[in-house]
Amino acid sequence: MTSPHPPAPASGPAGPDEPPADTSGDTSTDTSSPAAGVGELSRRAALNTAVRSVAEILGKVATLAWTVAAARTLSTEDFGAVSYALTLMLLLSSVAAWGFDSGLVRRGAAEPDSLPRLYRATQVEKTGLGLVVFSVASLVAVQSRADTGTWVVIVLMVLAGFPEMWSQSARGAAAVRQSAAAVSSALVVQRLVTAVVIVAALGLGLGPVGVASGFLVGTLAGWGAHVLAVRRLDLHTRTRELTREDLAAAASGTFLLGVSSLVLMLLFRLDAVLLAALKGDEAVAVYSVAYRLLETVLFVAHAINQAVLPVLSSTSSTLRRRNAFERGVAVAGFVYLPFAVVCVVEGERVLRLLFGAPYGEAAAPVLAWLAPAPMLFAIAFFGNSLMLAQQRNRLLLASSVLALAVNTGLNLALIPAYSGVGAAIATSVAYLAQSLLVVYVVRDLEDRPRLLQPLTSAVLGGVVLLGVLLALDLPVVVELALGGVVYLAAWALASRRLAPDQYAMVAGVARRVARR
Repeated sequence: MTSPHPPAPASGPAGPDEPPADTSGDTSTDTSSPAAGVGELSRRAALNTAVRSVAEILGKVATLAWTVAAARTLSTEDFGAVSYALTLMLLLSSVAAWGFDSGLVRRGAAEPDSLPRLYRATQVEKTGLGLVVFSVASLVAVQSRADTGTWVVIVLMVLAGFPEMWSQSARGAAAVRQSAAAVSSALVVQRLVTAVVIVAALGLGLGPVGVASGFLVGTLAGWGAHVLAVRRLDLHTRTRELTREDLAAAASGTFLLGVSSLVLMLLFRLDAVLLAALKGDEAVAVYSVAYRLLETVLFVAHAINQAVLPVLSSTSSTLRRRNAFERGVAVAGFVYLPFAVVCVVEGERVLRLLFGAPYGEAAAPVLAWLAPAPMLFAIAFFGNSLMLAQQRNRLLLASSVLALAVNTGLNLALIPAYSGVGAAIATSVAYLAQSLLVVYVVRDLEDRPRLLQPLTSAVLGGVVLLGVLLALDLPVVVELALGGVVYLAAWALASRRLAPDQYAMVAGVARRVARR
């Protein structure tokens, strides 16, 4: 499991060859005017999402490739141990990352001139905290695992947390500069190197230690690529040039953000930790293959948020904020609603195709219960970003704590009896609770964004897809290909009639990405 830290910092949009958009005072062609249609700011944000998404797709394919290779090569117990170590690293990284990256994006978007010093100070703060957190937690984890091979895997994965955190700060800075192409390429490099090294290590029979070593090598290579990428963004500040005021500015206002980020990461990863404690590494392995498919599509929510958060943070226009939120929900629904249909109807066949027969039957019920989680996560995620932009950090934290409480209680109640299925139920119900609270709070704010209208086209397309998958009896790859074509046609027809602005935005971005 290698999903980004929720909530992720923003990431940006246009390529380095384009000047950054001045979102603070742009009123020429933006969506704050109803007659303006799809304005330049919305087009830029959508293009940012598309550029980031293309890179994430390539990266996710690479990540899925090494995960499939590991699941098919390692024993169930060894694959579960690797998944546990990776989960532990992500949890610890969330503590060390605190709320620094979200603060970097928010403050950097509002005060562009301060970004170089904020970027460097953010890295210093995260590294210092990481040294303490990683050292203490690694010692505890090693003591709890008698097997030498397992604790070596844990140590290697934890070390990978440092370059992973540094790369996240680079992506956050690029988001503020609205320059997605360079850091997106660096992310692809990281994922591809990781996949190649891990697959090679598995081929050499190096087992779980080889997987962990490959992950560390990949994150280090990715960090080097990110360093080269941000050199183009005018972020030249040396660590020794930082003052106490710079460090204080990087840490200012991050307490509630950090607590909320940690709570969200616990919500995102606690299930695997509790599964390992209550059911062992084999249960973690079965749960992980289903969770991997969920994680593979979560990049859409993060890519959207990375384009939307700077827009939300840099404008005081309530209409622009509402439009950004609604379009984010619409794009998420375009991907996540058909994903849910496929998981429920064809989940077992997809799992067999990717991970092999041993995982297909065991993990299919887990995947079915996880099916609605991405859409619910996206709604809560974008709502949290809206509250973050309005500096309503206490409400943001309250929504996260509620979801974590629901998730923890249900995990403890359901895992002993239902193992991975219980963890999947807990995950989806927790995100449902969080999204309901976020929707209630957001609708109570002055922005009052809509939810049902942005999802209408995707719902209609999903119903058509459901009928196609139930009617066909073909090889799973053929069914999914035909279903995808029918879904796109149904969505396009519905959106052109019911939401022409959404259709124009998606079609325009597709054409611009194709030209690039």
